[in-house]
Amino acid sequence: METKGFCSNVFRAFICVSLMFISGEEAFSQQKRNVLFLMADDFNFWTGASGYHPSSYTPVLDAFADKGVMFTDAHCPSPVCNPSRNAFMSGYRPSTTGITTNGDGYVRDKTGFEDIVTMNQYFTDNGYFTYGAGKIYHPGKMGGRETDPENWTIQNTNPTGCNGGNLYVYDVQAQSNYKWSANPSPMTEQNCNDYALANQVAELLTGYQNSEQSDQPFFIACGVFRPHMPWNSPVEFWNEFNFEEILVPPPGYNGETGSNVHQEIVNAGKWKEAIHAYLASCRLADYNIGIILEALENSPYADNTIVVFMGDHGWHLGEKGHWGKFSTWNEANQTTLIIFDPAAKGNGTRSNKVVSLQDIYPTLIELAGLPPKTNIEGRSLAPLLEEPNREDWDWPVFMSYGNTDYIKTNEYRYVKDGSSSRLYDIRTDPYEWVDLYGNSGYNSVVERLNYQIDSMVSIGTELRNKLLSDYVFTYEPLAIPGIIEAEDYDEGASGKTYYDSTPNNAPAMYRLDAVDIHITDDPLGGGFHITEAVKGEWLQYTVGIFEPGLYDIEARLRNNSGGDVPVLVYLDGNQVGSLVVDSSGDEWHYAILEDVQVEARNGYHVIKIELGGDNVDMNYFRFVRKETVNNDIVIRDDGRHKLLMSNLVEDGHLYMDLTPTNPIARIELYDRMGKKLQEDVVAGELMKAYPISPDLPAGMYIVRISDGN
Repeated sequence: METKGFCSNVFRAFICVSLMFISGEEAFSQQKRNVLFLMADDFNFWTGASGYHPSSYTPVLDAFADKGVMFTDAHCPSPVCNPSRNAFMSGYRPSTTGITTNGDGYVRDKTGFEDIVTMNQYFTDNGYFTYGAGKIYHPGKMGGRETDPENWTIQNTNPTGCNGGNLYVYDVQAQSNYKWSANPSPMTEQNCNDYALANQVAELLTGYQNSEQSDQPFFIACGVFRPHMPWNSPVEFWNEFNFEEILVPPPGYNGETGSNVHQEIVNAGKWKEAIHAYLASCRLADYNIGIILEALENSPYADNTIVVFMGDHGWHLGEKGHWGKFSTWNEANQTTLIIFDPAAKGNGTRSNKVVSLQDIYPTLIELAGLPPKTNIEGRSLAPLLEEPNREDWDWPVFMSYGNTDYIKTNEYRYVKDGSSSRLYDIRTDPYEWVDLYGNSGYNSVVERLNYQIDSMVSIGTELRNKLLSDYVFTYEPLAIPGIIEAEDYDEGASGKTYYDSTPNNAPAMYRLDAVDIHITDDPLGGGFHITEAVKGEWLQYTVGIFEPGLYDIEARLRNNSGGDVPVLVYLDGNQVGSLVVDSSGDEWHYAILEDVQVEARNGYHVIKIELGGDNVDMNYFRFVRKETVNNDIVIRDDGRHKLLMSNLVEDGHLYMDLTPTNPIARIELYDRMGKKLQEDVVAGELMKAYPISPDLPAGMYIVRISDGN
């Protein structure tokens, strides 16, 4: 059968984009790099290029592996669709989110993770046209609540999969959905949704330069459903395999008898046919991925597009008596990963280093030239695209399934599962026949691997705690009035990214982690100061406003820019004014913003201090309450009401002259905004020592004195 498809030659920084008229060729060279992100569901590592299974036939992916870098030891975050896909799309491991099985739900439903920035959202927010088709998140097609619908430009909501037929029909009774068949009719868009989906994505690529969004770089993601069960495919793909030459893996080991599914398939004499069905489904996925890759190759974007192909996890086909995913064995976790970066020096090479699908998110944003995202888990694989087998790459991959964590390094695979823990030296025992756990000669290895697991769990715990603190505001708010140290900006906000736009719709970005903190050399105090700031960087604080009113804001700053620099002040998202910072060289001085009205409202408030220029250092700023009075408290015309400002308090008493009053006087004590704090009826016509509540802090208060009861 002719192969249609891919042919063999295939915190807070402000970014400002300048626009100019340039030639078409120059414009193309200056475009941001595109991303084509392709997946096949339940696609393990059985490609022809891997050489693992001699009957595998995937000519499209083999050619793609020869073009890019194929990772021969790639592993999923979890051996199940839902936790694996939530992990690499969100940037957070299953052990961090708590999503370790298919029944654990969607990442945005987890407390603290509601407002995370997913991979597709990060590209959308950075000005990309983002398009999702097929199975990317756990649902089998796009468009549902759990496919992150608000954070794609367009979602293709058409279904996935492929119809079966009346050839090679078998239905495993021990497990629903374990079935296969072949359709004798040729493949069409009507009987194979994966084929229709591939053609739709190909059409998008070939017509992109003439589309309304052609001025934007693209992030196009497409996930075909095969080889997910049921293994239905057109017979033309079955016929590409010689049934007699198909090999079955060795049966269970270490005394295992295998699952009920395995026993039924073996007893029915269907083991070889089941593998045949899986290989045909893999070839169907290979073919449809080829349609998309060929469209890219024939588009103007072939030399400016990063391409990824991967499975979401592995799949057993009888190894160790197991079928499917849902296991901590290597077969359920190892998958296919191929990355093509047009500029990579390592193209055409195999990388034998152990890597994780958790690494895809940071890899793609680095390759695309976007700002790094520091508050997600995973490690960019960009260095391996330059030097695929570099000796210093020795980072373990971490996986979780249910309540079990496990790890794989370049030397060992270790499952941490209490009394059922297992350890294998995969250099000499790649098929995991000999369990070394409990062997005293490997105690130090187990100790080291336990330490690495604990370290990665603790990283996730720290990230989760920061997200949760952002959600529930567990940190102590700062107080107004008072001095606020510049370095005490909200810890929960660190690493988040917020976006704005500049004229002409050019994207602009503010990052919350770009300033540095130094021990201060300001003689007027503060332990540290913010330094090495640039224009547009800003600090955010959560505050409790305990005394509303009129304030002056004094900021302790120095300006090495050589000119005046504005510092903008925002309260609850509204700009309340700006300070002008004169050039001061290495000298610290005050800049003052006068008469800022701060109102009383329930709950906490957010202050943002944004720097309008480079080379400004900030030590602290202070909200200074200005003296005001409540206009509702007045001296009545009849002279019977008097307003006094006390100037003598001693030993917890307010000393007043009440001789002008009647024999009975009323005393009311107010704060400076007119809130009544205490009230008493006392004897008048005498000098009075009036006791003040010990709960009142030192400060300025208003005393109202009136005659009568």
